[in-house]
Amino acid sequence: MGDRGPGGLVIPFSREGDDLVASFTTVEVGLLSELLDQLGELLAFRDDSDPALARLVPDAYRDDPEAASEFRRLMADELVGRKEANARALRDSLAEGRVRLSPAQVQSWLRSLTDLRLVIASRLGIENDDDRGADDPFLQDVYGWLGYVQSSILDALED
Repeated sequence: MGDRGPGGLVIPFSREGDDLVASFTTVEVGLLSELLDQLGELLAFRDDSDPALARLVPDAYRDDPEAASEFRRLMADELVGRKEANARALRDSLAEGRVRLSPAQVQSWLRSLTDLRLVIASRLGIENDDDRGADDPFLQDVYGWLGYVQSSILDALED
């Protein structure tokens, strides 16, 4: 899929004043919505045995399990709440495919796209940039497409 969305070509983000704008196909809107639903379920149920959740809410102290547990007890709800709020902001701004993002919405999009890519990377077994991951062409395409959307936002911010 590369630059292509699953059913078309996403029109990259561009700058209009302080805002960023883009257009997504109906299929792309549906895919993002489905991914956001799955992210919401993952965050809501918080299955600690799921490696994707460990990527989204990593241990703050990897060498100190007791401190990591205490930090998680104190901060996990807040971190998950912010991730859920970012995902809602992405969904709310997605509308019918024509997207106009304020600077604050841009940050929500970047954070949510990162979260979605982390979950998919976990499912594919991607640990490093050089990893190819599992042979799942659809998930690999979606992972690449989300990276393209994210890069499009970053490129537009530089303009």
